[in-house]
Amino acid sequence: MGLISRAGAAAVLVTAIGGVLLGCGGSSVADADAPDPTRRAPAPQSPFCAAAQANLEAIRPLNGLVARGQVAPEELERSVAAVRRSGQDMVYSAPNEIRTDVERTVQALDLQLDALVASGGDQSALSRDPELANRLNSPEFTGAGERVRTYVERNCTTGATTTRR
Repeated sequence: MGLISRAGAAAVLVTAIGGVLLGCGGSSVADADAPDPTRRAPAPQSPFCAAAQANLEAIRPLNGLVARGQVAPEELERSVAAVRRSGQDMVYSAPNEIRTDVERTVQALDLQLDALVASGGDQSALSRDPELANRLNSPEFTGAGERVRTYVERNCTTGATTTRR
């Protein structure tokens, strides 16, 4: 299992792109060049969704390093630093409605990263520390994580496209 669940992954904010082209007097040659209203186009990405995707992309290599075991200290430090930076980017770009929850979620991730670094990349250290486990499983952290996941699932979709109207 990775440091963050798949449900926390996000890439693109899905927004409906609307608009009706109104013209006078029927169709013309210019109308034939107009975009097909049913064409699927990539949705614009919100800064928060981009940061959440970057965080996911930073966590993947770290999970791979930890899974293979015997991590070189420099590799671990580099990967952990990338995850921490991307986590801070999530906090900075978080919408006001979930900013506190994102801060708590990133704090929980930082606690896990601290334990991982202290153990030299030993993933089992996360489960061997009952104080850490209790803190991470506290209602404060689990509730925040669930609310962030829900927000991401509703507002950020990996590889999404939207239909133009």
